[in-house]
Amino acid sequence: MESCDSALRTLAFPRNLASARAAMQRLEELRVAAHTLPALERHRGDDSGLEGTTSRHCFDLGLASWLVARFPHDAEVDWSASGAAEAAAELARPSVTRLEEEGFDSDTLTMHRWILRARGHAWPSDLAWLLDALADTGDSLPRRAAAWEAAALPIKWQLRQSGVLNAHIRGTRPRVRQHLRPPPHDTARFVASAPPPSQRPRRLTLREAVEIIDLARATLAARCREVHALSYANPHELWWSDLGAGTALAVIGVIPAMRLPLEGNYAFVLFANGVPVGYGGVSPLAAQANTGLNIFPAFRGTEASALWARTLRCFHALFGVRRFIVNPFQVGEGNPEALASGAFWFYHRLGFRPVDAMTRGLAERLAASPRRAASRETQRLATADLALRLPGWHKRDAFDERWLATLSLQASSRIAREGHVDRHEAVGHIVRRLRRQLQLPAAAPKSEAASALQDLAPLADALLALDDRASVRQALRGWIRAKAAPQERAAVTAIRTLLPLLRRLATSSPASDPPA
Repeated sequence: MESCDSALRTLAFPRNLASARAAMQRLEELRVAAHTLPALERHRGDDSGLEGTTSRHCFDLGLASWLVARFPHDAEVDWSASGAAEAAAELARPSVTRLEEEGFDSDTLTMHRWILRARGHAWPSDLAWLLDALADTGDSLPRRAAAWEAAALPIKWQLRQSGVLNAHIRGTRPRVRQHLRPPPHDTARFVASAPPPSQRPRRLTLREAVEIIDLARATLAARCREVHALSYANPHELWWSDLGAGTALAVIGVIPAMRLPLEGNYAFVLFANGVPVGYGGVSPLAAQANTGLNIFPAFRGTEASALWARTLRCFHALFGVRRFIVNPFQVGEGNPEALASGAFWFYHRLGFRPVDAMTRGLAERLAASPRRAASRETQRLATADLALRLPGWHKRDAFDERWLATLSLQASSRIAREGHVDRHEAVGHIVRRLRRQLQLPAAAPKSEAASALQDLAPLADALLALDDRASVRQALRGWIRAKAAPQERAAVTAIRTLLPLLRRLATSSPASDPPA
C-alpha cells in the first residue's frame, strides 16, 4: 500500500513529466501484480482499496444499488460477517408470502440457503435479490433507505477491475510544478473574493457527470467510505470548478427524493491531475453552511490548505454563504482519524475558531505551546463547532442547528392539530389546504413536485399561520418549487427570504405536550 500511495502522490503532484509517466507505469505494475498474489496475501490487503482485494462495509442503499448495477457479479452479501443472516432476514421478510412463512421461520435452511432457493437464477447475486425484494414493498425511497440502514447488511465487494490503483480521470494531461501552493494569508477575504473567470463553477453534461460520479463512488467505496449525497448523487447537478495548477473540484447534488427538508445537501471530491485526493460534504442553509474535508492519507502534507480555501471560495460562489461551520466530529469527537491527523489545527490555521468561548480560550492557549499536538487537552478542542466568518456576515443571518429539531417538532404538532387518527390522511388534508392557499397547480402522484409539497407542507402550514401575507405565500411557493427542481441550488437561496419567519417559529413557545 505504501508503494501505491507514493505513486498516486507523485501522479497527483509531479515535479516533471518523467515522474508523472513513471508513476503511471508503477500503478500499472502494481495493478498487474495484485492479481498474481497468493490468496492469503490479497486477503491481508482487504479494505485497503487495492485492486484484487475485497472491501467489506455496510454500504447504504444508494451505494449498494450502484454496486449491483455497476459490478453485478462482484458485490454480494458478506455471509461470513456477524449479523448478516439477521439483517438479510429483516430485509427479506416483507416479500415472504403466507405459504412461505413456515419454511422462512424454520431451521430447515439457513437464511443464505433460503434466499438461494427463493431467487432462483433470475438474479446475479443474493444482494441483487434483496434489493429487488425491498423495492417490491412499494415504499418510498426514503423509507426503503431507512429500512436498509436499520438492517445494517454487511456487503463484500471484490475489486476485480476497480480500486485506488486506477482511480483517476482517464485522459488527464499531467500538470507539473516545482512548488506546492501555500494557503492564503487571509482565508476569509480570499474565500469571499470572486474566483477568476476560468475557475467559476460550471455544470457538467450528463455524460461527464456520470463518469465523475462513478469514479467518486468507486474511490470511496473501495476505501469503505461513503457520503450520503454521493450515494444518492444527482447527475443533473454536478458543478465543476478548475482550481488551478491541475487541480479541480466536483460539487455533486442529491436526487430530489433524498434531499433534506431545509438544508441543501452536496458531496464534493477534490482532484489533482485527475486523481481523487480528498472528499467531503457541504450543507448550505441560507447564509451559512456545514462542511468538512477529508484528505486521503497519501496526499496529506501536500497542498490541502490551499485546496480547501479554494473549495470554500467555490461554495461561496455557488451558494452565497458567508459563514462556514465545522462540527466536532470533523475535528475528532468520536473520530480517531481526525484526532490523530490534527484536524483541529488544520482548520485553526485557516481562521476557523470555536464558537464556544471556553474552547476558544483553550485553543488560544494551546496554539502558543510548541507541544500542542501532544497535549491531552487537544481532545477537549473537539467538543465545539468551529466557524469561519466572511466579511459581511451578521448574526441576523445565523441559523442555530438546534432549530432543525425544533421546527421538526413544530411540524409534528401541526399534523396532530388536524385531528385525524391516520397521520397520512392528516398530511393529505394539509397538502390540499396549502395547494389552495399557495395556488399551486395539481401534480401527478409520486412526482417530484407532489413529494416536495408533502414533505414541506406541515412546516409551510405553520409558517402561514404566523404570517399569511402575499409576500410570504410567494416565498413559500418559490421554495417548494425549488426543492422539486432538477437542481437544488435555487432552493438554497429561496429559503433566505423565509429565514426571519423560520427563526420566529423556532424560537416561539411550543404547544404543551399532551399528558403521559
